This record gives sequence, structure tokens and C-alpha cells, in this order.
Amino acid sequence: MNNNSLSLILNIVLAVAVAFLYYLHFSGKESGTHSTPVAGEGQGGAMIAYINTDSLLSNYKFFEDMQNELAEKKGKAERQLISRGQSLQQEASSVEKRIQAGLMTNNQIKEAQQTLGQKEQELIAYRETIMAGLMEEEKVLNNRLYDSLMAYLKEYNKDKKYQYIFGYTKGGGILLANDKLDVTNDILKGLNERYAKSAKPVESNKK
Repeated sequence: MNNNSLSLILNIVLAVAVAFLYYLHFSGKESGTHSTPVAGEGQGGAMIAYINTDSLLSNYKFFEDMQNELAEKKGKAERQLISRGQSLQQEASSVEKRIQAGLMTNNQIKEAQQTLGQKEQELIAYRETIMAGLMEEEKVLNNRLYDSLMAYLKEYNKDKKYQYIFGYTKGGGILLANDKLDVTNDILKGLNERYAKSAKPVESNKK
């Protein structure tokens, strides 16, 4: 899991941002007005702010814990697969040496080859199961990250009364943003304080 993939969690916010800017652009042309929005206020008096999602993901403790947990589980799965693969390779090499030494009959060779083939298929199936499980777990944790952010934004906005809070990321739909509208640090502070108070480590669904 990396920052680029998790930035997509906020694509709904980005889509709203692009649509809103598109609306402002053409509504301004139609009305003939070109007023310059003040900090925190868009055209038509719409209160707006934005979050730098790259910075958010880099500094949100919950996300950091998620990354560490997934990295640990992926590393463990990789070591298990390597160990099983090496064990199968050693068994195949042993059979090959016995064949070359003339220590196995044709029936024994056939049986050994069938056994090795079956173990190879089992290893492939095990690898696919492990990969599918990790992908599902990453999806669940991504959803938790998104839900955590959205829940806090709703609470945060009760007092702020923003009509739009955009997601800003390098290479995204918004090419330029006024620093005065950046509420990333406020959001990060609140998110990390809430996460610290929860005192609950990241947990994945157990099946």
C-alpha cells in the first residue's frame, strides 16, 4: 500500500472539486461577473477549504500504523512462500539425484513426479489465497481510513460551516490552490488526537 493508491480513497472529494470549479467557471461567464474570492470564500459566497491528501497520508498516525501492519503481514507471507518453495525445490532435486543414480524404478519415478506436481499446484493455490487475503484486508483498512476521515470532517465542519472541502493532490484535478484555504494541519491535528485517545491499535478482520 502506498500514498498514490490511498490518495484514490479521496477521489470522491476530488471529483466534487473539479465539478464545482467547472460550475464556477461557466456560471461566472454567463453572469458576466468575475469577482475574486476571498480566503475561505468562493464565488457566490460559498465557503471552501482544501486538504493536501499527500501530506495527510504522510502524517496521519492511523495510516502509518496501517502501513506498518500490512508490511509486516506481507513480509511474513513472503517468507512463508519462499520457505515452501525452497522445500519443494529441495525435494525435486533429491528426486532428480535418485533418478540419475538409478535408484528409482519407472513406477517410482512416475509417482514422485505426480507428487511433486501436486505439491506445486498446492503451493500456487496457497500463494493465490494469501495474495487475495492481503488484498481484501488492504481494501478493508482503506475503507476504515476513508470512514475515519469523513466522520471527522463532518464533526469538524459543524463549526466551520464549509460548503466544500476539496482534496488536493499532486497530479490531481486541482492544479493550483490558495494556501489560505489549506486546512490540512487542522484536520491532521484533530485526527491524530482522536486516534491517540482511542488507544485502539489497527485491527484487521479475522476470518
